Amino acid sequence: LKRGEHNRLAVKKEGKGKEKHGRVSLHSSKMSSHTEYGSTSWELCVIVDHQYEEEQKEFGIRVSGDLHIGGVMLRLVEQIKVSQDWSDYALWWEQKNCWLLKTHWTLDKYGVQADAKLLFTTQHKLLRLRLPNMKTVRLKVSFSSVVFKAVTEICKYLNIRRPEELSLLKPSGDSVKKKKKKENKDPVIDDVLNLDSSPVISGLPASPGLYSKTMTPVYDPVNGMPASATVTWFSDSPLSEQNCKILAFSQPNCSPELLAQMYQPRSLLEKAKLNSGWLDSSRSLMEQNIQEDDLLLLRFKYFSFFDLNPKYDAVRINQLYEQARWAILLEEIDCTEEEMLMFAALQYHVGKLSSSSENLNFTAEGEADEVAVALSNLEVALEGGKTDKILEDITDIPKLA
Repeated sequence: LKRGEHNRLAVKKEGKGKEKHGRVSLHSSKMSSHTEYGSTSWELCVIVDHQYEEEQKEFGIRVSGDLHIGGVMLRLVEQIKVSQDWSDYALWWEQKNCWLLKTHWTLDKYGVQADAKLLFTTQHKLLRLRLPNMKTVRLKVSFSSVVFKAVTEICKYLNIRRPEELSLLKPSGDSVKKKKKKENKDPVIDDVLNLDSSPVISGLPASPGLYSKTMTPVYDPVNGMPASATVTWFSDSPLSEQNCKILAFSQPNCSPELLAQMYQPRSLLEKAKLNSGWLDSSRSLMEQNIQEDDLLLLRFKYFSFFDLNPKYDAVRINQLYEQARWAILLEEIDCTEEEMLMFAALQYHVGKLSSSSENLNFTAEGEADEVAVALSNLEVALEGGKTDKILEDITDIPKLA
């Protein structure tokens, strides 16, 4: 009897051992299957917007949630197999309307999952800008930077100091509708000046531009006199020759026929709509649904001007004057009769000086005379007398005699 019980116990233990071994082998086979098929990875869909190809191509990349954005772009470039400079490309998440610019962040940290569709596109794109003098320029602007920084880059390229005074404005829908209805296009507006060969765009260091960081004038190596301000400013800039005159000098008035074709707000509501299109300075252009080659207006938004200097601010002062002139011509602002007469008098003198070829040629002698005039005015002021100059400061408000 004892031998029979012992045999039965041995059989039971053997059966339990086989069952346990079967469970372990089944569990190990499940683990091997998970490892084989990669349960922690998934396929990410990325659309490549190549600047040299018309059609966009879609690529699928096998990624995991702990992979950082830089690694995603690296795998994508290796899969594209095109040798070029990809430094200006970044990932845009259209569903969330945001750029994935922090390359050290992981996909899990951004919240990117398998249902996301990313766009691999350039950060700098062409944009049409209508300046305050109604001239339209086409240049490359950063669509990934906030508007404040983008305006700073634009002003640096156009040689305009104090970029915090300006911002970008969407044209009102009424003006766009009226322009589509017009068959005859206004050459004052529709002439586009292409400035897309900027050194800032191509990634090269920018030219010294209109002004230096220390505000120190450049001197002529021949005679030692201060060099002509305007000529020196534009000598190393792509805005040389005719482009300099377009930005820094007032252009002739357009005919009444062309002025009638331009959009003019008639009611208070239409005038209010003009200021409803200001872009948010803390968000990028792409985040505000601005597409490549769209038209935006570059305007002075804050009329609190600081450090206006005719020696360094030729473009800035002229654009400010042009914005005021066109605002009056298009009846965008209300003004009194006295203010209109004052501005008409200023406009007459500005137009007369701009049309005179003698005043457009800045000589070293004229630059040297500025020091003598300043010393003379200082001497008269210390003696308690009155200087000959009507306006000692450019920010002084003129008055009718």
